[in-house]
Amino acid sequence: MVVIRRATEADIPAIAVVGSRAWASNIFSFEPELPGMRAHVEKAFQEFANTSYPHVMVAEVDATIVGWGAREEDNDYISDLWVEPAVQRQGIGSHLLHVLKDAIAAAGYTRARISTHARNTGAIKLYQREGFAIIEQNTEWSTSLEREIEKVQMLAELG
Repeated sequence: MVVIRRATEADIPAIAVVGSRAWASNIFSFEPELPGMRAHVEKAFQEFANTSYPHVMVAEVDATIVGWGAREEDNDYISDLWVEPAVQRQGIGSHLLHVLKDAIAAAGYTRARISTHARNTGAIKLYQREGFAIIEQNTEWSTSLEREIEKVQMLAELG
């Protein structure tokens, strides 16, 4: 059974590890791994977890964190959604999205936004199943990949 709850300071190490592993397992399926990239991303996830854990919802199975999502600004934008590679495609991402969309609606917003790499077909399909539609494709600087990448912006109507 998946339990979704707000992250605590004790969850910081797990947030960083799950985020790093999920990012690497996904991105390297369609992007080349450059020297030092993995260490750079691990550091970035650690810094994010240290400063932003109050904005994170974690998914647990048997008291182990297996995924998490965040709304860094507590607005209508879902900034992060990461699921441990070994348990992807088991509904954990969907559970997290439902909780995050409910929180956005409870805050008075009528729609939710999310974005991802344009070649991240797995995430795009998940988001589309959960009511998101692509509204824009553009080029953005990726700090983790250290270059411009194509991204899709997606929107879901709430209610």
